[in-house]
Amino acid sequence: MVHSMTGYGQAERSRDDIKVTAELSSLNGRFFDAHVRLPRWLSHYEARIKELINKEIKRGKVICSITWESESSLAQKLRLNEPVAEMYSQIIRELKEKFSISDEIKLSDLIPLDGLFAPVEDEGDPESEAQLLEEVVTEARKNLQAMRLQEGERLAADMRPRIAAIGGSVGTIRALCRESVEAYREKLENRVKELLNEPSDSEDRIVMEATVVAERCDVTEECVRIESHNEQFLETLDGNGPIGKRLNFILQELNREANTIGSKSASIGISREVVSLKEEIEKLREQVQNIE
Repeated sequence: MVHSMTGYGQAERSRDDIKVTAELSSLNGRFFDAHVRLPRWLSHYEARIKELINKEIKRGKVICSITWESESSLAQKLRLNEPVAEMYSQIIRELKEKFSISDEIKLSDLIPLDGLFAPVEDEGDPESEAQLLEEVVTEARKNLQAMRLQEGERLAADMRPRIAAIGGSVGTIRALCRESVEAYREKLENRVKELLNEPSDSEDRIVMEATVVAERCDVTEECVRIESHNEQFLETLDGNGPIGKRLNFILQELNREANTIGSKSASIGISREVVSLKEEIEKLREQVQNIE
């Protein structure tokens, strides 16, 4: 199965007065790289969450955001920050003394002061927390993988016809190569005979040398290797696990053979097919960059 490296997955779990939401988004990347955003009191679960994500996702940058909400009232979760309150109290006394202020300080005057109240962090049940986090992250990962698979199948559907097009170009190159080699051999033989005008006993040597030169222009071996790489590419598409790196390597080999054909052949027809080959290879390379 082909998985894209881009996608999004979200999941939500509720238990008692707690609602936990996990959002996973993934981007292209050469290696696995996970960034987890957690409430501070849950930060010790970061390594475990990365392990859960990495269990099925092997390449790409993954961003995981966890929100943890409680339905309890905010008042029940606040406490007086006594050190800060003492500091404000001291400042107020100094202000009243210095500027002879007689007004009374009201509670409504104190509530807006920054840091006067601090949230009470519920220690909670570590085992229950871990289970809840694991459930929500696992479901979000499942939804992310479903989107990545859907996108991967779309990419594979686009690449298969391109491999077929490369195969078609190779077939055309084979036919043109046979015509080109034969024509080149005949032309070379006639030209050498005209130039040397040697006795007939040297004709065999001339023919042999002309044949050697013509064979250097033969690209049959390169065509065979391209066909083999095409088969490997399709087999890899049908395989399991991360395949992006292997596909990219196969494309490098395909491009190398196409360059060799272009450098060996003097045929205009073959040169045009080589351009088509390289265009398809480049389009495949762009798509493969998105595959895990």
